[in-house]
Amino acid sequence: MKKSNIAGWKDVFSFTLIQTLKSKAFIISYVILLILAMVSMPLISMITSSNTEDVSTPSPVKKVYVNNETMLPNMDISEIPMDETMSHIVFEAMQEDKDIVAKRIEEKENEAVLLTITENEGMYSLDFLKASKGTIKDTSMQLLANAISEQFTAFKINELGITDDQIAMLHAEVETKVSMADVNGAPIIKEDTSISFSEYWFIYGILFVVLMVNILASTQIATSIVTEKSTRVIEYLLTSVKPLALMVGKIIAMLTAVLLQMISMVAILFASNKISAYFSSDNGGDVLSQYLPKDIFQNLNIINIVFCFILIVLGMIFYATLAGLAGATVSRLEEMSEGLMLFTFTNLIGVYIGLGAANVLMGSGVNGFVTFAYLFPLSSPFVLPGAILVGKASVLLVAAAIVLQVLFIVLLFRFVAKVYETLILHNGNKIKVKELIKLSKTV
Repeated sequence: MKKSNIAGWKDVFSFTLIQTLKSKAFIISYVILLILAMVSMPLISMITSSNTEDVSTPSPVKKVYVNNETMLPNMDISEIPMDETMSHIVFEAMQEDKDIVAKRIEEKENEAVLLTITENEGMYSLDFLKASKGTIKDTSMQLLANAISEQFTAFKINELGITDDQIAMLHAEVETKVSMADVNGAPIIKEDTSISFSEYWFIYGILFVVLMVNILASTQIATSIVTEKSTRVIEYLLTSVKPLALMVGKIIAMLTAVLLQMISMVAILFASNKISAYFSSDNGGDVLSQYLPKDIFQNLNIINIVFCFILIVLGMIFYATLAGLAGATVSRLEEMSEGLMLFTFTNLIGVYIGLGAANVLMGSGVNGFVTFAYLFPLSSPFVLPGAILVGKASVLLVAAAIVLQVLFIVLLFRFVAKVYETLILHNGNKIKVKELIKLSKTV
């Protein structure tokens, strides 16, 4: 009975996986990634908390010199009502030269601020100056500026004699609504399928992670194949298994190793987030809740997780097979970058289509281009998992994308089956795409 082309792939899979997990390079990189994931959330929490200031503490500003260069009459900024954190600030109308006061603030009065109010063509500017090396932080200056600006606006309104009712009328919200109707005049209700800015960055984050994992796994596969070809180890391996079985076993083994790394990192990341929240409860230490969309977890169920996993794995299998094919076209490690050009180009096509779809989603919602990006096998592994988790992809669309990915993988494997045996034994110049197509027709 004729031996199957993929017979023995399990032996290749188990051998490659064990050797990969036992290698020092894998273990060291794995430990480093886990350490980085563990310390990432507490580190981000520390950095963000150090850049913020408790708004309930008294302002470090003790005195404000006011330089009024406007034509506004009867403006006494010292009477501006401030909240309790700024009630201790002394406002003093400036009598000296501006440069003299600025120099004194820089050299002696580090807790003082110079406020210059100017008027130009009906526009008012409030410029604040503080000591470059004093105790007053930018956040304190921003809080002071906001308070004074708010009270300055109230002073202008009072001087103009505008009533509260008139102010309410000026600030009344104006809502513009465009509706569509059919030929009978009945309104057509169109659902808003656009995404928010935070949802866009969530999709972008997943896309970036999938891209990094894809490149990491595929590059390892191609490097392994080229290394075995250049050292002639491949010739010994081919005595017991078919070339296609060798590639299938290597691809699945490398993907398993990388997925193990990524799943462990995600688990450690969530654990790190919990630790950060526990030790920084006073500062809102739950970092992920600050950056993830607030309603993201309402779409996080077992079905969506399974769909996302299937899409990512199928995409990685497709790109890994392409990388393995590209690695087989070269014979030396020095030619690796040239051999992976097609793989890199294909990756970029999928990524850019995915990014374009994410931008369109944020701008106008789901349309024909977004649907194409969901279904196109090169881009669906990058953009569709994130779209599923933000609730912008239907089950039918996801199922269609999975079917198309499987179809693409089957077609690629049929192509690989025709040319891989010749490629894996090839030693010489890099085989080009045209030669691959000719080879597939003759084999």
